[in-house]
Amino acid sequence: MNTRILKINPQYPDLVLLKQAAAVLENSGVIGYPTETVYGLGANIFDADAVERIYAIKGRDFHKPLIVIVDSYEMLQPLVEYIPGVGNRIMREFWPGPLTVILQASSLVDKQVLGGGSTIAVRIPDNKICLTLLRLCGFPLTSTSANVAGKPNSVSAEDVEHNLHSKLDLIIDGGPSRSATASTLLDLTTESPQIRRIGAIPVHLIERFYTVDC
Repeated sequence: MNTRILKINPQYPDLVLLKQAAAVLENSGVIGYPTETVYGLGANIFDADAVERIYAIKGRDFHKPLIVIVDSYEMLQPLVEYIPGVGNRIMREFWPGPLTVILQASSLVDKQVLGGGSTIAVRIPDNKICLTLLRLCGFPLTSTSANVAGKPNSVSAEDVEHNLHSKLDLIIDGGPSRSATASTLLDLTTESPQIRRIGAIPVHLIERFYTVDC
């Protein structure tokens, strides 16, 4: 399979080109795309075949959940059971941005995306290509890193092409990543928030919210 590459200006995304990417996703496709951190692998989270391809392409353990991106709180709400008060404050402070939060998933989200569990990891990315693509699609996308499991992250479209060869339907080339560090992962399903992965947002900036009563 020959992988198409679309070069898109990250500051002024071309709608015509992004509509082509949206069409691929609407038809069970899998794409590589830039985020505000490393490049990600995108598929419609409600398309079981596409999600299964993500796991196969990465060689990822099916018990490991996939990160999900949304363009707004409106897109997020149906995916989760509730958002704790402290979580709302943290999310509004750091979104859009490289903070991924873990919340209790609603029954709308297939267990395949959740790695068989009951929680969902989600964020609103600070990337114009991502946000425009999400709005064109109208559905959330997977955002697991565009690499083979256990291998280095991809920080350019060239990395994605090199690492995943012709396994993808399309790659969006939005230039080099602004950061080679993945998003910070914060668990909001515990009694008090817990950092599960140190990432692009320093821990101390998030922890200052913990002392605020829910």
